[in-house]
Amino acid sequence: MMPLFSITGKVIRGNQLGIRIGYPTANIYLEHPESYHHLTGVYAAQVDVDGKWYSGMANIGFRPTLSPPSFSVEVHLFGFTEMIYEKLLTIHFISRIRDEYTFDSWEALKKQIAIDQTAAKEILSVSDQPDTNSK
Repeated sequence: MMPLFSITGKVIRGNQLGIRIGYPTANIYLEHPESYHHLTGVYAAQVDVDGKWYSGMANIGFRPTLSPPSFSVEVHLFGFTEMIYEKLLTIHFISRIRDEYTFDSWEALKKQIAIDQTAAKEILSVSDQPDTNSK
């Protein structure tokens, strides 16, 4: 699949909220984050990690449900369990799923992420096996 665009960056430690809600993410360091503000949203993605390809879903945006909101690029890789801090990833953004918006609760956010995951797997033709990271 041809990507809409790609971003390459180093994985940095985030605030671990993705792990707490069952969807751990690789947070990407951006030298000039303002260059990506026009791309906000949730996407189906293919990710190159050390020459191996993984399917996932990515978010670019301000994470408005967090307090205080902060801009980030992060990707959840389906069934991925390796530690990849400090590694260089290339995220290929394949298809935009939705806009970014604020949720009233963590539970509402978690439900939407499950919906996003189903959409991303369908777009990427990933089998509907359970995501070993989600709860």
